[in-house]
Amino acid sequence: MDKKETRKLLLQKRKDIPKDKKIIYDKEISKKIIESDYFKNANQVLVFASTEDEFDTSLIVEKCRIDGKKVFYPICIDNSGKMEFKEVNSPNDLAYGMYNILEPKSNCKDYNQGENDIIIVPCLSVDKFGYRIGYGKGYYDRFLKNFNGVSICPCYDELLSDTLPIDKFDMNINILVTQHILKEVIL
Repeated sequence: MDKKETRKLLLQKRKDIPKDKKIIYDKEISKKIIESDYFKNANQVLVFASTEDEFDTSLIVEKCRIDGKKVFYPICIDNSGKMEFKEVNSPNDLAYGMYNILEPKSNCKDYNQGENDIIIVPCLSVDKFGYRIGYGKGYYDRFLKNFNGVSICPCYDELLSDTLPIDKFDMNINILVTQHILKEVIL
């Protein structure tokens, strides 16, 4: 099965997860991330603005605020895969942007890579080699190529894969987190 067919199947599979279960899964995954040394040692956390069916990053953002960590969200610069991150201090710093997803407003401060930074990377699925399948535009693969921190990918158990179709541009994530596991894949 190619990426396009795999993506379509995974989108439906994720959509089929009952909302009440998804809420529980999001809490369990968030707890594992928040309790990890990666999160505890991070001063800057890069997250994504969750859409309805995606892993909900709000508990992680809330914990960042409590702990005084800086939070950054992505902004798509163009439709060819270029993405940057900007600091977001409150929901008022976000507005709907490209692909009708919440993004930081242009006046937000740019992200400058620091020590022990982590990035929460969205996915539809992750395989045992740390390869993920996303939405097919390559934004995160391009960004991760030059990111020196730790990439953490939350994924629901039901959406894990043994192997996924990959190409030469795909980047591994470092840490896989599901409702039941937190596993180093590539470090």
